[in-house]
Amino acid sequence: MAALLTGSWTSEASAGTGHVDVASPRSSVLAAASQKQAIEKSKVPTEKGAQVNATAQPVRAAPSTQDDLVVTGHRQRGSVVGNIRPERTFRSADIRAFGVDNVEALLGAVASQTASNRGRGDDAPVTLLNGRRVANFSEIARIPAEAIERMEILPEEVALKYGYRADQKVVNIVTLERYRSLIARAALSVPTRGDRSEGQADADFLIIRGDSRVGLGATYGRSSRLLERDRGVRQAPGMSDAGRFRTLLPSTERLSLNGVVGSQMTKDVSATVNGRYEENRSTSLLGLSGSTPLKRKDDRSTFHLGTTVNGAVGAWRWNVLANYDRAANDTLTLPALPSGEHQETRSTDTAGTADLVLSGPVTSLAAGPLFASVRAGVRLRDYEAHSHTGSSATSTALDRNEAGLQLNLDAPLLGTAAQSSPIGRLGANANVAVSALSDTSAVWTFGTGLNWSPIRAIGIIVSATSEQGAATLEQLGAPALFTPNVRTFDIGRGEVVDITQVTGGNPLLRNDERHVLRIGTIVRPLSRTDLTFSFDYVDAHIDRPISEFPVVTPALEAAFPDRFTRAPDGRLQRIDARPVNFASSQQRQLRSGINLTKPLGKTPPGMEDGMIRIPADQTAQMTRNPNGTFTFTPQPGSAFARNLSTASSRLFISLYHNWTLKDVALLRPGLPALDLLDGGQLDLAGRRRHEIELQAGAYKHGLGARLSAKWQSATQIGGATSQADRLSVADLTTVDLNLFANLTDGIGGIQLPRWLRGTRLSLDVKNFLDTHPVVRDRSGDTPLSYQSAYLDPLGRSVTFSLRRSL
Repeated sequence: MAALLTGSWTSEASAGTGHVDVASPRSSVLAAASQKQAIEKSKVPTEKGAQVNATAQPVRAAPSTQDDLVVTGHRQRGSVVGNIRPERTFRSADIRAFGVDNVEALLGAVASQTASNRGRGDDAPVTLLNGRRVANFSEIARIPAEAIERMEILPEEVALKYGYRADQKVVNIVTLERYRSLIARAALSVPTRGDRSEGQADADFLIIRGDSRVGLGATYGRSSRLLERDRGVRQAPGMSDAGRFRTLLPSTERLSLNGVVGSQMTKDVSATVNGRYEENRSTSLLGLSGSTPLKRKDDRSTFHLGTTVNGAVGAWRWNVLANYDRAANDTLTLPALPSGEHQETRSTDTAGTADLVLSGPVTSLAAGPLFASVRAGVRLRDYEAHSHTGSSATSTALDRNEAGLQLNLDAPLLGTAAQSSPIGRLGANANVAVSALSDTSAVWTFGTGLNWSPIRAIGIIVSATSEQGAATLEQLGAPALFTPNVRTFDIGRGEVVDITQVTGGNPLLRNDERHVLRIGTIVRPLSRTDLTFSFDYVDAHIDRPISEFPVVTPALEAAFPDRFTRAPDGRLQRIDARPVNFASSQQRQLRSGINLTKPLGKTPPGMEDGMIRIPADQTAQMTRNPNGTFTFTPQPGSAFARNLSTASSRLFISLYHNWTLKDVALLRPGLPALDLLDGGQLDLAGRRRHEIELQAGAYKHGLGARLSAKWQSATQIGGATSQADRLSVADLTTVDLNLFANLTDGIGGIQLPRWLRGTRLSLDVKNFLDTHPVVRDRSGDTPLSYQSAYLDPLGRSVTFSLRRSL
């Protein structure tokens, strides 16, 4: 068995500060002076052992009669600003247990823990690198999992300190100080019912030296199409052969290139430049126009160039961020008209942003410093769209210039860093932001909150926010796109029809206004066990929410009759699904969670709190590598080898329950409100009152398994005007399974040949139980547009991947 110890070492008289962890032998690592040399040179006796700290926090030495070298520490490298503790912290051994490739995959694996019910949708969390902002997520997305020292998940209020809105969780990725890798990966995915395949190949190169790094990455992938015929989709009467000409999933091809260069400019200033180019192409079949097959081709290309510059002046930090983004989209439908004429839409979206964030202490209060964060920024955006259908053509040109200013103040009220008050530690924050927009009125955000920790094991956050939001340029000016043969269930008439659906922008949209109250609690009952309980209550009220409606219900048609076109006999022909403003909406949710991470087995003596004790008689086995890393190979069968295996093993469980207490929408004043939990419908699948997400996994001796399960309660949709019109949506359970083997760590404790080191084999099974959504009408039949193949085309799929460090 071989293990790699990774650490940085700074001599400070007779003690040092640093980080040490157990990682894969082929991982490139933090560097510094040789750990072996540090032990030999230390003035502290190490007669039988040496002890190092994996958390870089003050160490409580384990009871021992031996003389130990204890590495003490201060504020962790890469920590976020402020005094709000992370909800979760994952060390490198915890991350290795997930069996993921990079930061992007890691965030996907912990998505249930980074989800926020305060935002406008399923927005990704704010991501930081070493406690600093990044220009774009692509700057860090491809960082290998082996390069991560720790990952912290923090509440939404931390986003305010970095100039963001408090409606997304914050994830802080802290990398090793020294790392080098060249990694290649190939994957093949197929559904168990066949008829589609997807392949992907990746290559990544990365070097990290403190605040300097160079990274290059490339991805190429393609997938074949999946036809309705391949899944046995039932067709409307007289259209039995239509499944040959309609795709459930299009054929796709994707190429992505990414690069990043970062450097330490001066002692206190570092800069990073990131670039990305991506090309996506897809081809789908839309059925028949008479006897002529309809085909649609989509070609989308995106280009990104971004830079960040970080520095410090005394106790103040500053960050300058600038981005240039351009996205071009070309959609060709042929033929679009019975006459054989084509329809083509083209759009280009160009944006440039720049902002400055300053953060630091303003003055000293009795309980500590008053901390301020100030963001000032500008954003310039141009959006052009052109649509050609036959001989007719339309064009749209929109631009938006935006200047924004945000101020956030954090004030400690009771308790200090060294001593708590009789009721614990209490802090308050207040924030205000304004954005002046060239094409609409200015939008404002006001927020305030309290952060209370009655004891160290409990943290409570109460916050309230009022926020105005402007419609995006796409929502305002995207070109009108006509899609024929969209299979739609007309609930009012109880029939399925193929209609023309219109999508695009609506220039008449107005700004919305959100009022959000959140009460969040984190409980850590055991000081030496990574066990947390979380509770979040959110009450959100929105005036003039912006929404699309790709469904047909009597309530929607009554509110927006001009959006529906019917034949003289009442048969539906067309829906204009471009976005509109509803009158208001309100949602109340309670989200609770339990998370547990621990070694598989009793923690070995001397390895509490992530510490690893190296017997002095085995330090001679620490081998210095050319790139500044060192490898430690414990004596096979020794007690230390067994303890090391247990210390680096992991068992983790995560369980979340999302309970929607209220979800109503008022489409227009004077009309009855829609209860979306009781028959009201604004989307295809409807709203579920309860959702439970479970993730469990284990890792030991190079073998790992991760299971992710999600259960959604049953609901009903449609039928707002009549119970007889309702559709019943059954409850749904889906399970994903991931199995992997890190051949570097051996298999079952057996060391494998050297040429296999740096290799990982993975087997992913999506929808392991092959379950599907089930929707039935009052007679027990499934409407054609709600067939399981439409709601989940793939079903169970299997992905095999091979990843190799070269």
